[in-house]
Amino acid sequence: MSKKVKTTYAIFFSLIVLTLIGVIVYKKFYTETAPARDISKLQEKYYYLNLDKDVKYVGDDNCKSCHSEIHEKFHTTGMGRSLYKPSASNEIEDFEKDNVVYDKKSDYYYKVIKKGGDYYQVEFRKDKDGNITHELEKKIEYVIGSGNKTRSYLYNENGFFYEMPVSWYSEKAKWDMSPGYENFNLRFSRPIIEECMNCHNSYTGFQEFSENRYDPHLQEGIGCERCHGPGELHVLRQTDESDMFQSIDQDTIDRTIVNQVNLPLEENLSVCFQCHLQGDVRVFTDGRKQSDFRPGMKLEDVKTVFVQDEIKKGDFKVASHAARMILSDCFIKSDGGMTCITCHDPHVPVESVSKEYFNGKCMSCHETENLKLSRLKEEHSKTGNCVSCHMKQGGTKDVMHVNFTDHWIRIESGMNESADNKSENKRIKLKDLVNESDEFAKMNLGIAYVTYFETKDQDPEYLRNAIPLLEEDLKKFPDHKNGLYNLGLAYFRTGRTDEALSIFQKLVAIDPGNAQAYYMLGTTYEKAKIFPKAMESYQASLTIFPDNIKVLNSLGNLFYNNGKIGDALAAYTLALNLNSGNVNVLNNLGDINLYKLKNTNAARDLLVKAVGLDPEFLPALNNLGNYYFITNDPEKAEDIFNVILRKDPANLLAMGNLAVIYEGRNDKEKAKKMLERVLKINPGDPRAIQMLENLKQQK
Repeated sequence: MSKKVKTTYAIFFSLIVLTLIGVIVYKKFYTETAPARDISKLQEKYYYLNLDKDVKYVGDDNCKSCHSEIHEKFHTTGMGRSLYKPSASNEIEDFEKDNVVYDKKSDYYYKVIKKGGDYYQVEFRKDKDGNITHELEKKIEYVIGSGNKTRSYLYNENGFFYEMPVSWYSEKAKWDMSPGYENFNLRFSRPIIEECMNCHNSYTGFQEFSENRYDPHLQEGIGCERCHGPGELHVLRQTDESDMFQSIDQDTIDRTIVNQVNLPLEENLSVCFQCHLQGDVRVFTDGRKQSDFRPGMKLEDVKTVFVQDEIKKGDFKVASHAARMILSDCFIKSDGGMTCITCHDPHVPVESVSKEYFNGKCMSCHETENLKLSRLKEEHSKTGNCVSCHMKQGGTKDVMHVNFTDHWIRIESGMNESADNKSENKRIKLKDLVNESDEFAKMNLGIAYVTYFETKDQDPEYLRNAIPLLEEDLKKFPDHKNGLYNLGLAYFRTGRTDEALSIFQKLVAIDPGNAQAYYMLGTTYEKAKIFPKAMESYQASLTIFPDNIKVLNSLGNLFYNNGKIGDALAAYTLALNLNSGNVNVLNNLGDINLYKLKNTNAARDLLVKAVGLDPEFLPALNNLGNYYFITNDPEKAEDIFNVILRKDPANLLAMGNLAVIYEGRNDKEKAKKMLERVLKINPGDPRAIQMLENLKQQK
């Protein structure tokens, strides 16, 4: 066996071992049993004992045996039906009538169907004669959303969960593109991040550094412990016959479980705010993540929420209840007397509560005889409807086809400024909604601007705003990991490569278990053309999280570009095993087989699959055109390159390849015109200049 082949097998084997280690650790995480508890030590640290990070979640079935009525009622609420598997028993959609959605922007059709007991979304395209030219089918594995307003759908591969393109909008009883997809169709590639999953589920088994990998056997929906905290100690106290809990037996409040009504104001609000305070950007406290929040904590202990500095009265979102409520005079002037649970019993479906109930809540503070009646259309009486005037309903900014109640309570709450789901091309200013006095205020604002740039608007001004804020606070807090990461990212995005390298090098030195930091260090080394260091950094990232498809693909590209073909093949193969539909990886494998291994049949199969999955992925189309040219079918190659130019009229690769085809066909005029198009876009293209000169010299 040659040295090169041995190296390839060694890398391939080591990557497989890393993957297996990741799976073992992943499984171990969910099967660990909790250690014995020393209640006296917990008492010294916490008022509510289940705030301790080692206290385990036990699941709703353990609550049901004692709280059956509350349990049953809660699971009829929207929260209690927030995520579940689709079945005939919970089906509310129409899978037969008007079940095809056309997305004009992307030219994809979607059909939602039922086959036997399973449900699917089918993507397809049609030519001008109505013939199907592309078809892709994915099985629906989970429903996310109660169905009171919407139902969206998830599928997973190897534990990586993705949203699907079409949702059901209950109020209008219609299918349409999923929220956000009306602006940009992500097809079947939108990852379900931890924040999203955690607000639709009690505990998910999220795998750190994965972006969207969870225990594939998800718990179904928000449960009791999302608002009351982990129940291990509470259940143990009810069943334990020892004296373990003797020291707290005389307490008037059961300190093994959280009851929201007993919490101080900020902690009380935080229980609801963990999910109902969405904002525009969330910045997590250094070393914290979404699942670290436990009832009884302050939200600021885990994350800071940023909103736009100027909020329009009619500009509200699906999960903006909290942000709107705290703008209300009712909340501001109550001096802590008004919270979410003043009006809402979280165990009761809101649609089952009468207007008289909510009216009574208003009348408990506002006496009708003291309200001004002049210039008001509606009479203020105890039989009136306060909500209908002072908490108007309307469309939300982020989700179409829904009608939500605006929780900004005010005298003039008309929805004349109602959201139209259109994104505004206006640079925004962010502000911390509830925690502006925090010692990390500038750091958090800087991180918020970098995050906004990465996720919402690639206007470089956001990075220019972020960098001085981060630089200033990092002088005071030089080991702030989140601050370092985002400053490094801002430097990288603005072309300050050397400074980015310095930051990421420092970050991995103080946080050697940060897989994402190693990935960005590798990306920065690669940009700086320091390839051996880039390889080391990518491999270090994979040691921490072996199943990162993005890192495997980047490592494969680096191997390929540096002539390590066998190593590249190994990395790409592992990535494809994790996500069989990743068109980048399919194209890269096709590329290697076509140009390096000369395995044209394998290349064709890989490239045809990539184009079948994504007809808009031009690199794979270009490689497929080259395959036909290499295998002596220039007519098919010409067709493909012309398709590319129809999709991207400035595509230089397609122009150059067509020029070669025309030259080989001795059609000099067409070849000249194509080369002139190349040089009009890129006047210094050396190959086009040479080809054109050769053509001019020919008779």
